Amino acid sequence: MSFSEPNTATAASRLCNQCGLCCNGVLFHNVRLQPDDVAADLVKLGLHVQRKKGGHLFQQPCPAYRESCCSIYADRPTRCRLFACQQLQHLAEGQITESEALEKIRDVKARVRRITVLLEQAGPTNPRRPLGKRYEKILATPAFDAGTVQLHERLTEEMTALEAILDTHFRVPADPSGDVRKAVYGPNTHLNKRNQT
Repeated sequence: MSFSEPNTATAASRLCNQCGLCCNGVLFHNVRLQPDDVAADLVKLGLHVQRKKGGHLFQQPCPAYRESCCSIYADRPTRCRLFACQQLQHLAEGQITESEALEKIRDVKARVRRITVLLEQAGPTNPRRPLGKRYEKILATPAFDAGTVQLHERLTEEMTALEAILDTHFRVPADPSGDVRKAVYGPNTHLNKRNQT
């Protein structure tokens, strides 16, 4: 089974519309542009492209991700076009059903909601920053009382569980050759700091 088959492609499209984790700052901190991408064109489309470490990238959450859809879908960057999370890959290979993938997506989104509530309780963070970066900012703030220590512990427990699920069921392991066609995105967690795509 592959995404070229109509039923699988339609199921994948439905799942992507329910998910958005690769766009909303949960899976990744940023997206690195590829040689075929024209940074100036993407800036005109509303992406905040930056030059870092010899290349261009834009931060997550993606400003083009609106109402569960990519507002620049036809002109999206190369990595966005090529990326297929493990849920989509397993669906295409017939290893899981659409309903099983949807259940996993719903579980992750429920976890993200819980973490967001805890972040809001812990202090101010910028919702336009990736979830992991928001968590890091909160933990960098000293905890002077038992309530704050407990909140930080709960946040760490929730984030660690979330990252494990994302690594196991969504992120694609990095390819040692660096070939973007083999593995578009590598692991990116608050624990191992590999946060570039």
